Formats: sequence, structure tokens, C-alpha cells
Amino acid sequence: MLTGDIAELLRPRESGIILIITVGTAFRSDDGVGPYIAEKCKSLKRDIVVLNAGDTPENIIDRAVAIKPQKTIIIDAADFGGHAGEVRLIPEEAIPDTILSTHTFPLKIISRILAEDTGTDVCFLGVQPQDMGFGEGLSPEVRESAELIIGLLNER
Repeated sequence: MLTGDIAELLRPRESGIILIITVGTAFRSDDGVGPYIAEKCKSLKRDIVVLNAGDTPENIIDRAVAIKPQKTIIIDAADFGGHAGEVRLIPEEAIPDTILSTHTFPLKIISRILAEDTGTDVCFLGVQPQDMGFGEGLSPEVRESAELIIGLLNER
């Protein structure tokens, strides 16, 4: 289940563009939650843009800056010690400056670039994985949370 603050964060606004950047790889089980969300959100309202960064988030920086979003939400699998499928807002200070995940470039640096170049507010949304081993498909708990996120993004 999503908490009220997360549900509010994901609801579309009346003005300004919300940029959703999804991160992860579908070949590492629950790390594919980001790409799964991006795939299911292809026909969103005009004020929400989804960019699937996969495991190379640095490749979407130019496109993200060109969008000039009011708010940017980075969605990724994150092991914060919660229950499988749990969704949390991750404070920026908890995001490492170094590479400790399946990504090739630190997400904290990408968020700083976006904030400096566009003035966007950047939030990190983590989904607790159950399994990050090699394999395709999400665990039932992570899939359920992904579907809740997709539902909120499609509201209006």
C-alpha cells in the first residue's frame, strides 16, 4: 500500500510538467520495477512525461533538461530494509554519491544536474525489492506496488 504522502506526490497537478524517470534493468528480477512502470505508462496525460533510463540514467539527462519539469520523480528499486513491495520516499542525503547499484552513474549526481539546469524539485521513490538476482519478472509484492503507482499516474 502507498502512504498518503507518496500518493499525493504521484497525483498529476493542474500546472507544470511532472517528469518520471524510471531506473533499473528487467534482467535482474525486481530491479525491473522502474522499466515495468515506464512500459505501462505509455499513454499518460500531457503534463506527465516518463523517461525510462534503464541502467544508464546518464543517457537521458539532455532529454530530461529539455522537458523543463516542475517536479522530477526518480523511481527505482531500493533496498532500505523494508518489506518486499514497500514504497518509500528516499531523502537525497540517503542516496549515495558513488555507484553501489546496477546503474553506471550515481543518481544523486543526475538529480543535482537536473535541479541546477532546470530548477526542478527532485524526489526519489524507492520500491523495496524481494529479489535482485538474475532473472525476468517482478515478485508479486513489487508488481502490486508498481500497479498502484501506475494507477496514480494515470489518474485524472
